[in-house]
Amino acid sequence: MSQFKCVFTAAVLLFSAICVTLQAQDEKDKANIRIDLAYHQRNNDLPVLMGSAKTKSGRRFEPVDSVTINLFFNEETQEGFIGRVTTNNKGIGSLQIPKRFKGSLESSSSYTFIATVTSDVRFEDASTEIEISKARIELNLESHDSTRIMTAKVLTEQDSGWAEVPETEMKFVVSRLLSNLNAGEEETYTTDENGEATSEFSLQIPGDMEGNILVGAKIEDNELYGNLITTKVVNWGLPMKADDSFVKRTLWSTRDKTPLWLLIFPNLIIASVWGVIFYLIHQIARIRKMGDLENYQSKQ
Repeated sequence: MSQFKCVFTAAVLLFSAICVTLQAQDEKDKANIRIDLAYHQRNNDLPVLMGSAKTKSGRRFEPVDSVTINLFFNEETQEGFIGRVTTNNKGIGSLQIPKRFKGSLESSSSYTFIATVTSDVRFEDASTEIEISKARIELNLESHDSTRIMTAKVLTEQDSGWAEVPETEMKFVVSRLLSNLNAGEEETYTTDENGEATSEFSLQIPGDMEGNILVGAKIEDNELYGNLITTKVVNWGLPMKADDSFVKRTLWSTRDKTPLWLLIFPNLIIASVWGVIFYLIHQIARIRKMGDLENYQSKQ
């Protein structure tokens, strides 16, 4: 009996050692992963958190897809859990902060967001966090005679209320189909001591049927405020004219709207070719008939 216990104990110890070895080997094979977190807010709506995942391949970082990133508000607890995002083929995933956090966002002048990657079979656990100070952009668009002026004011919330933010870099942009177009005379502007930046809008670009376009003021990748943009609709564009050429007789219209010249000339060419063919057949028939007549007369 004692011999059986010894054998059983040895087997258990051996099995445990194998499991520990395999676990250590798995952990050793895991790669390191880098995660980044960005804060985006548009028109003072609920912010959007954008997480990205990268791993080092050789001398450069490559994006990693299908990585689950956990997002938290202020602390890694059940109450602070925002949600999870899974990265796409560019290593990026985004999530708008749920409405249940709206009260906490409005009552705080600064907040921390945390991103973690845990229990991934390919990578070691990783985490990152960003601290954001609440800020907003006030955009004013005015026209004086033929001059159109864009003025943006950057404000941050403090204990005493909203205060101007000087020396902050920003851009004026106009929204287009695929991306934003620079709307100011310069690439970037820096706010003055009143937290304001001003530029003239001199672009001549098409808008909708009434000439409306979407103009905005934007802060990008700021260490304190993240990414902020405020936009307004204004009729500073060129009115779009309705294109009715599709219902006219043009080359790009439907078949029943074929241009008359395209109907007439090809048909004339076809008729001429077939006319020549029929004429030749007729002449051949006449020649053959004349030959038969001559043969008949010679026999007489």
